[in-house]
Amino acid sequence: MTLLLRNLQKSVTFDLPKLKADINLLRRIVRAERYDLGVICMQDSQSLAPGRLPDPWSDLADLGDIFLGMSYIQQQCEKDGTNVDDVLPVIVTHGLCHLIGYKHDTDERLKQMHKRELDILTEYNKLTDSNLRPMTNGPAEMSN
Repeated sequence: MTLLLRNLQKSVTFDLPKLKADINLLRRIVRAERYDLGVICMQDSQSLAPGRLPDPWSDLADLGDIFLGMSYIQQQCEKDGTNVDDVLPVIVTHGLCHLIGYKHDTDERLKQMHKRELDILTEYNKLTDSNLRPMTNGPAEMSN
């Protein structure tokens, strides 16, 4: 049997100063300019109850966008001695939880979001033989 692999992706060039300006604009739009961000989640205009997904066949099925600041994430990983491949699933899980209505602006909402992140990552860990933990703090960690 012969296996042929081809990379059909197009090479895309971009203007780094413009990209940085666009990132700063996004930070101002979401009022996060004073924070270092590895991820920005832009939820669609709909407001979902935590964990409630829209009908996948409706026009509302677009939950929003997740923007990853890879240079920031890479710098943090180098600083913390962590691996980007381990950090990205955690960051994306956190972002997806935001897109499906979870928030961490109160203790109760933080507990809900932590539980959902933990549930997702527990399943991910089983499938990938990983040991990833949520970005949010759980109830025991919050009391410390």
